[in-house]
Amino acid sequence: MRKWLQRICICIFIIALGTLIYSLVSHRRVDVPDNAIREPRPQPPTYAYEPNDEYQPYEYYEPGYEYTPDTDEDSEGEGYIEDIPEPMVLSPRIVEFRELYNNPDIVGFIEITGTNISYPVVQTGNNVFYLYHDLHMRPSNAGAIFLDYENDLYQLADDNSIIYGHNMRNGSMFHNIRHFHRAEFFRQHTYILLDTPYRETVWDIFSFFHTTTDFCYLTTNFPTREQFYEFILLLQSMSAHSTDIVLSPEDQILILSTCGVHGGNNRYVVVARLRG
Repeated sequence: MRKWLQRICICIFIIALGTLIYSLVSHRRVDVPDNAIREPRPQPPTYAYEPNDEYQPYEYYEPGYEYTPDTDEDSEGEGYIEDIPEPMVLSPRIVEFRELYNNPDIVGFIEITGTNISYPVVQTGNNVFYLYHDLHMRPSNAGAIFLDYENDLYQLADDNSIIYGHNMRNGSMFHNIRHFHRAEFFRQHTYILLDTPYRETVWDIFSFFHTTTDFCYLTTNFPTREQFYEFILLLQSMSAHSTDIVLSPEDQILILSTCGVHGGNNRYVVVARLRG
């Protein structure tokens, strides 16, 4: 009888130990997207919109507009401000997540319908911090979904906006990107939704490929339209699947980058074009 009980106890212990080990391993990321790590700017990025004390938080004036008093004969010499635009209001969703996580680094929200990719997007002055910190800014093996430090979603004028995320074994973060290698999955998920600070945008996917860090796709802005056009045509030609999307030198693109299943310098990349 005692031997029988001992055997049961041993079996229970082995099962519990195996479950614990699997849980720990399954929550590890496949690899760190270290090609995102580049020399940081001398200072963190600053945005073109600064809060105005006369308005509620998260309201901003349009960039480049100078509010200076002017006079004419009809004003009897008294200065007045003319043609002041309405303040631009930050996306309610971004406001909500900034308050929820107490994190002013949240600059967007990304979603691919039909997948579990549905996360706030953060950005800071380098591409290192959010590799190892979550949305609460706490140390985390999973990190967070983050925008390249050289991009600016406030103005949304970059040629190439890049968003990084870990490929987590438990299926979270950017793990689902790997499924774009299947033609059926690629056909069923054709666009990316991205809330920027002042716009809700849609990006049509035109390329998915598996590459290594030897191929650089992290340039955010190009010297000429011709060089950018050559770049996006190259990305399209590398795709594992074809689409009927016709690219233009005036396009803007969004890249999602995560680690490959074999780790190391392997990368899965999804590329989409901003829908006009």
